Amino acid sequence: MKFDAQRAYHHIVQLTHPRATGSIGESSAKAYIVTQLTTLGLSVKRERFDFTLFPAETLPRLIAAVYTVGVIAACWISPRQSLFAGLLCVGMLLIALSLTRWQKKLEWLYGVGKTHNSENIVATSAPPTRVTSDLIFVAHYDSKSQMLPIGVRALCYCVAIGGLIGLTLLTLIPPILKVQTPPPLIWAIAVPICSCLILLQFNFTQNRSPGAFDNASGVGVLLELARCLTKNPLTRRVRLTFLSPGAEEYGMCGALRYIQQHATDYDSNRTYVVNLDGIGAAGKLTLLTSYGIPPVVTGKKLGSAIVACGEEIGVEVSRVYSPAGVGYDHLPIASRGFETVTLSSGGFGKAALKVHSKQDRIDLIHQDVLQQVGNMLGRFVQNTDF
Repeated sequence: MKFDAQRAYHHIVQLTHPRATGSIGESSAKAYIVTQLTTLGLSVKRERFDFTLFPAETLPRLIAAVYTVGVIAACWISPRQSLFAGLLCVGMLLIALSLTRWQKKLEWLYGVGKTHNSENIVATSAPPTRVTSDLIFVAHYDSKSQMLPIGVRALCYCVAIGGLIGLTLLTLIPPILKVQTPPPLIWAIAVPICSCLILLQFNFTQNRSPGAFDNASGVGVLLELARCLTKNPLTRRVRLTFLSPGAEEYGMCGALRYIQQHATDYDSNRTYVVNLDGIGAAGKLTLLTSYGIPPVVTGKKLGSAIVACGEEIGVEVSRVYSPAGVGYDHLPIASRGFETVTLSSGGFGKAALKVHSKQDRIDLIHQDVLQQVGNMLGRFVQNTDF
């Protein structure tokens, strides 16, 4: 299999324009992807799905507002009922930590509020006589921009969580030691927490990001992989699926709706999902294989296989853990028991700091990195015993 980074780069160029869900840019991106996959002779479907903005837009603001009130209440009652204030902080902290992991029991929230729609683009290879395993490549096609830069958002979350931990200790431990924490110290911690939570209320979503890195890059690699694997079909009984979900930027809606509809179509013991999100930036390749607090491992076997293939051709891939449970399309799929990982590049460098902004342009993408990714994934597909 010969992966052509120049072809992948061409696809990325064609898709690098604002394409928020519901926009004209989204429609043109979908049409381009469908045309490319259909030309390859794959069986292509456009699966429409409904979703709401409540989980991604309304719920975070409600949580931030409730936490702001909770922090103020804890500080207010701390001088008189420090233990009760500490228990209130513990409760808020436990809820916050639980939200770093995908919660299947909260998926009903995707039906709360005004309904919107998008489409998943699904292309499959001609199935073998008897399918023994499934390999699914995923790359979302939508983009978005936000009012607050990603660095500011990350700082706000860190201050809020870190401050809440500090506030919990300052209100909970002193009663045990029979001492009192000075109220000014309590408020000195509470003010930055509340300021960050209030600032996040103004992080409105817009349609100004060209989305080259996030995630035209992933789609470009997916389309070139589809071409290579169609031109050089596998001799083994592996069914290939190329999935480009919509509305990822509103809480992984497309991936969620796909796996809700198709989970029973796959054997969780023989299905492997590789999500491509943020490919082609300068820097080390990273493989997200665990996330959340406490950690959830999503792709131990799959991650080891990809890392080993990288080592064989001299491409370094680092397995990473995301405590914050950053939103990637593989998370709702992993919650159904499937082996899943997300492959990215650049780590936390320049490209990552330009995600969801007007600066996410084509100049962030390097063909040599695309070639490394393509070579590694090609080796992975052809040499791994699924």
